[in-house]
Amino acid sequence: MTNSRRVVEIDLDERAYLFPAGKPMTRLIFAAEGQVIDIDGVFPFNEARTPARIASLGVEDARDLARRMIDAVYQARSQIVASDGARIAVNVLSNGYHLQFGDLNRSTEIFLGTGCIWRVCQGLLRTVDFIAPIEAN
Repeated sequence: MTNSRRVVEIDLDERAYLFPAGKPMTRLIFAAEGQVIDIDGVFPFNEARTPARIASLGVEDARDLARRMIDAVYQARSQIVASDGARIAVNVLSNGYHLQFGDLNRSTEIFLGTGCIWRVCQGLLRTVDFIAPIEAN
């Protein structure tokens, strides 16, 4: 049996940024292998050679992140994913969403506009479904 890698690429809009690198992002890539999903960013320029890897999540943390992102959109309230493997805050802003990966003092942040948040949620759920499908009743 071969180990397959599943990649889902999500186009972002002009309001997507990565900090502390201070870079606009044109795309998010969810790459699943085994029970881990890597989240990478694509930048229109990268003279500083900022690594593409934003975070790596276990399948349950990724599923929880997708759920919390959807909750944040529908409820217009900030959400938190907290486990042994991840600490992620999903904050609702007036013009979009702020995802904060890691501790407050050493975090990686993504700002997403309202126009692309649904594509990001669907792409993450599609990737989770590939590696850990849940059967219907």
